[in-house]
Amino acid sequence: MSLKQKEEITVWVFKDGKKGHEKQTDALVNALSELKKVFVTEVNINEDWQTKLNLSKPADLLIGAGRKTHSPLLKTKKVLKSAKTILLMKPIMPAWWFDLVIAPKFDFFLFPNRENLIRTEGVLAKYSNLDIEKNTGLIVIGGKSRHFHFRKKVLAHQLEWLINTKYPTIKWDITTSPRSPDLKMPVHKGNAKFYDWKKTSDNWLSEKIAKAEYTFLTPESVSTLYESLSTKTKTYVFHHEKRSSENGEIKTKVNKNIDRLKKNGQIGFIDTKRYFLSRSVKDIKLSHPSEKYHLNEATRVAKEILSRL
Repeated sequence: MSLKQKEEITVWVFKDGKKGHEKQTDALVNALSELKKVFVTEVNINEDWQTKLNLSKPADLLIGAGRKTHSPLLKTKKVLKSAKTILLMKPIMPAWWFDLVIAPKFDFFLFPNRENLIRTEGVLAKYSNLDIEKNTGLIVIGGKSRHFHFRKKVLAHQLEWLINTKYPTIKWDITTSPRSPDLKMPVHKGNAKFYDWKKTSDNWLSEKIAKAEYTFLTPESVSTLYESLSTKTKTYVFHHEKRSSENGEIKTKVNKNIDRLKKNGQIGFIDTKRYFLSRSVKDIKLSHPSEKYHLNEATRVAKEILSRL
């Protein structure tokens, strides 16, 4: 019997403890739950997970995101032969070992089309149709990456310009991430509040993104970017320079994707110019998205899973 014919399905979600990965699996399970009655079991692969599996109610779907979930998915598949494996990333193992591989288009630029491959616009994120709260803004600061330079002084200038000059009447919430360096709160006129990521609840960021009129984030924050694009908020990225070598700028799948989103008008962005051989900013401007880009990839993928399996 296909999944589409079943009234209810059982899903085992393999979790590696990384928030970005777990948000993707949660988004897919949530979308499946909108279409079917779903029973969910979470499998923590950082524990002795094999001894804790309840084989009395076998799973229909085994879902995982992250490199560490590859092996547990395949080991469980050997025991539950009828279960279908779904991997939410470009695999480090042969793709045909999994029943379905679901991953962003930018991960598969030179990857051949396969019957078990579903390409997505970015990473999966939970869809939100909540109305935004006018005159509210959210700023999410990431950290160092191999895709962009993280220049604290240049970012600080953008923050102060955004809060004090461009949008002084907006009520801003500012937060960081586990990768963020130590940053001073920008000087402001009482219209901004800082939240340490360590002291926020698991759902705090998602709830803020869904309600903010504007969301600004650093461009290496891929998961947060696509979470923002799956809500009604207007999404912008701060200006970070690409990393470079003696041969010029280093182009990666992440910074090339940011360039594509900018060019297509799918995200807004800040652009800065620095004085020669200086970290001081001499010019700054803001470009807006040309249209609201409201993704709902999780629902599209959930429907495709039910039609394929």
